[in-house]
Amino acid sequence: MELRQLKYFAAIARSGSFKKASIELRIAQPALSRQISMLEYELGVKLFNRLARGSALTQEGRLLLERAEEILRMTEDVRQELINCGAQVAGTVSVGLMPSLAEWVGPELFARTRRLLPEVQLKFSEGLSPRLRVRLTERDVDIAVLALDADPSYLALGVAFSEPISIIGTAGDPLFAETDPVELADIVDLPFVLSGMTKQGIRDVVERALTSQGLRLKKIVAETESSLMARRMVEMGLGYTISIRSTVGSSIETGQLAHRLINGLRFNRIIARSSEQAPSRAVLEVERLLTDILLSRYPRYRGT
Repeated sequence: MELRQLKYFAAIARSGSFKKASIELRIAQPALSRQISMLEYELGVKLFNRLARGSALTQEGRLLLERAEEILRMTEDVRQELINCGAQVAGTVSVGLMPSLAEWVGPELFARTRRLLPEVQLKFSEGLSPRLRVRLTERDVDIAVLALDADPSYLALGVAFSEPISIIGTAGDPLFAETDPVELADIVDLPFVLSGMTKQGIRDVVERALTSQGLRLKKIVAETESSLMARRMVEMGLGYTISIRSTVGSSIETGQLAHRLINGLRFNRIIARSSEQAPSRAVLEVERLLTDILLSRYPRYRGT
């Protein structure tokens, strides 16, 4: 079995067609077919079912594709690592952050990168987890922090971390006189400004917790995808919001807002990059700095 054959096999599997793969690989279709026939003969299994339009993987083909992609990725990673071994850490690295992290992580990461990696330029993108995942797989972003439940397909996953979820309101509110966590059942009658998208991120964690306890928020005064808008509305006294402390960290530090943990609710996130492209040394070094920054504030997520 040769790496070349695995590369040919993976290209056919991805395109679903010998013809399309031959164009992509710039190899004559008969020669491509011959290489796959040799591979099938060596392995003693049939890898493709030839159809009227295209080709479909057999069960054995699906298993080989999973292993072949791992082998090809590892081979490319080794090649890239050797190239980068003696190279200067330089270049542009694009980092995707959720709004709840961007305000404090972005400046801290920039400061550390400028001090420790002076030849590396950072480019920041902000967005919710689903959009950042798309940008990772499209290679518009090199590194991103995603919700832990994001689809891991085509991603290389790094460290996961966890942050408790809080109810947030104006400072001086009697609700925040106590420091122990509050129960969901004790706050469902309050007016809420909800941020984010339903069934995603923190909203999803809260919605599932409410459903599991047979509860619902009885007074939602506003909904917005923007955590910054929600923060401003809470500062104006229009209601409470449910989020993580880092979303409103600056307002808590200036005494405008306060927070109180909600018992049992946590938001888990993970650092990720595309598995379809070998990372440069600059990307790996920025990922290391980002990991250090996040773990300095949040505990590592170790599962349930």
